[in-house]
Amino acid sequence: MPRASSTRAIGAVLTGVLTFALLAGGVQPLLATPSTPEIEAKRQEIDSARSQLEDLADQAELRREELLAATEALDTVRSDIADTRDQLAAARGEQRAAESALAERAAGIYRSGSVQMLEVLLGTTSFGDFLTRMEWLRRVNRSDAVLVLSVKDAVAAVQSAERTLERREIELGTLKRQAEVKSREVDEAVARQERYVSGLDREIATLVAAEEERLRKEAEERARKAAEEAARRAAAEQAAREAQARSNPSPGVPPTPGTVAQPNARAFDPARLGPGRPEAVVAGMNYLGVPYVWGGSTPQGFDCSGLTWYVYRELGISIPRNSRTQFTVGGYIPPDRLDLLLPGDLVFFGYDGNPDRIHHVGIYVGGGDYLHAPSTGRPVQVESLTSRIERRGDFVGATRP
Repeated sequence: MPRASSTRAIGAVLTGVLTFALLAGGVQPLLATPSTPEIEAKRQEIDSARSQLEDLADQAELRREELLAATEALDTVRSDIADTRDQLAAARGEQRAAESALAERAAGIYRSGSVQMLEVLLGTTSFGDFLTRMEWLRRVNRSDAVLVLSVKDAVAAVQSAERTLERREIELGTLKRQAEVKSREVDEAVARQERYVSGLDREIATLVAAEEERLRKEAEERARKAAEEAARRAAAEQAAREAQARSNPSPGVPPTPGTVAQPNARAFDPARLGPGRPEAVVAGMNYLGVPYVWGGSTPQGFDCSGLTWYVYRELGISIPRNSRTQFTVGGYIPPDRLDLLLPGDLVFFGYDGNPDRIHHVGIYVGGGDYLHAPSTGRPVQVESLTSRIERRGDFVGATRP
């Protein structure tokens, strides 16, 4: 064997041996995150903390949706109260007009000038006067009296409706304040949990950095010793093979042929679905990066249902404002029929996977992904729907508006 060929052969052997020695000697831990019992314990702690954080974030969304629904109901009742008060003012005006007309009729019968109806009925001075006035009552147009009574009844009905609405306003105001307190409490819990998770992240980072440094130094020493030993053995084995080849040459052994890889072994009515709405995806993608703002429904800031409401409004399609009522609109697709999803469908998520506790909504974009406004601190973005289903199991179905 020529000298140059022998040198190359030794170099190849040394390269292979050194590579094996370096990997076996400890460089491999530098390619992966190191682990110790302390680090593993911290990782388990942070996994649990992150799971709790996700649960709290879901609760926060649920409370915000409840607050949004209470706010909308209160706004509706207040609007009804305003309309009722307008009706009451009009009814009272009709009552005054009817009573005035009746009083004027009485005045024309008994004396010139104006007289109040109460004076006509109660201002008798003698029995004869009383009989005279009773005769007047018979002469009054019966339709005027009926009109006065009907107007009084209308006023009483409107007043009763006003009192009922005012009681409802008080009840809804109480519910809204309670929802605000619950939402604030959950938001504070989320903030505390986020700080806790951040603290655990820093602790793990410190532990990992220290372990990486320790492993790096150990790996360097092991690799140096292993390389020296491997080089010594490789040189000795190569020299022995060369000596054997010179004394007893033999034909080359054909390479062993490689093996061939073997191949690995709500009521649902499809007729209501209609075509998809990919234009909703096109419109929604314009708002990637828009910050999350609770109650937001403009390009200055969106919450989850605010984004879907705004996008579909741009398409000229009216859907409700909050996620729970959006779930009731359009053709329904059950959660086990992902094969039916088309771009533009609205995908919904319920707390604990319960469709009666919907707290989040997004727009399906295709390919197993969806567009949504996630939560505080996370802007509008595209994420994997299939990964969320596997990880959190809170997908409750979709609709096609």
